[in-house]
Amino acid sequence: MIRKIYALSFLALSLMIMGGCSTSEKLLILNWGEYINEDLVLLFEETYNVEVSISIADSNELFYSKVKSGTTAFDLVLPSDYMIEKMIEQDLLQTIDFSKLSNYDQTNNPYMQGLKGIMSTMSPGSNEYFVPYFWGTFGLMYNKRVEGLETALDTYGWQAYFDQSLRPTNRVGMYDVAQYAYAAAMLYLDLNPNALPSDISEGQTISNLELARQALIDAQFSVFADDALKKDIQANNLDLAFVWTGDFLDMLYVDLDEGMDYDEKLYDIYIPDNTMAFLDGFVIPKKARHVDLAHLFIDFFLDADHAYENASVVGYATPLENTYNQITTYAEDDAWLNNWKRAYLDYYPDTPLFRGTPYANFSQSVMSQLISMLNDVKTN
Repeated sequence: MIRKIYALSFLALSLMIMGGCSTSEKLLILNWGEYINEDLVLLFEETYNVEVSISIADSNELFYSKVKSGTTAFDLVLPSDYMIEKMIEQDLLQTIDFSKLSNYDQTNNPYMQGLKGIMSTMSPGSNEYFVPYFWGTFGLMYNKRVEGLETALDTYGWQAYFDQSLRPTNRVGMYDVAQYAYAAAMLYLDLNPNALPSDISEGQTISNLELARQALIDAQFSVFADDALKKDIQANNLDLAFVWTGDFLDMLYVDLDEGMDYDEKLYDIYIPDNTMAFLDGFVIPKKARHVDLAHLFIDFFLDADHAYENASVVGYATPLENTYNQITTYAEDDAWLNNWKRAYLDYYPDTPLFRGTPYANFSQSVMSQLISMLNDVKTN
């Protein structure tokens, strides 16, 4: 979590004191953990006299299973691009009524160019079913305290991550998600990260699955984990790992807030030219019971001030160009806001030279192959 812009807290508190009446509706949201400004949620509740209940999922597959089962009739869910497409295919979502979003303005406040790059790869018509929430890339987070590691990454890129002979450390971790591991291996092999694992690449005699399996085994990763990767690098217990850029920034913002100098940070992230990317979006399931309220919540987070406040506590990239410009044109003396500005310019440049490939919407049978492959790698 990043430092919050505290003026919002006082506003929310004032509304709470003035409100005091019981809520009449309850909005059910399924979200990732630590992925929203809680002060904004409180402000929404007090402004519209409603209750917001947020449940947490830690994977896109869990988002899918919860929406498909319908056990809880969630009004809003925030899955990633490939899972949004899968939910559309399975007829689990309803289209967004953009006429109900007064703050949706793609003429005067367009999306960032990197986000547009991701959206351009999605299935035609899918943009009718979601409103972007945050987006970002994946990279190789590394420990700057290890001599020669930064140079190895700058020189060899993915090769330094997979080839033990090209890096000065073996304390290297991989994200414990089968599709992420497969995609990273394919990028290292200079192959399409979304190619079917059963395919045989040109000039090869074995399948993509076997190529990826061997690359992952040869890399000899010392740990497979999720949030522990970024924390271990921060704590000097790990030296290199494949992570979300936003996860790296989550750690960096906390340390900057506690006094670490931006130019003397103890860890950094290398973002290869060929890497993976994602967007997470607001979607409304077909079984939602409070559709108008769901639109109101989306619109609330599209408000310029609210989008800025929300981005102040989430390490991923805002989807909105005006909010990005507000962050990156700061010209006063607040040290933290200047660090925030520098981080956005360094790690989320708004450029047409988009770097990032969204994950494919693989079938369940393909996912089963990848999961089996990763389990085999971890056993080895």
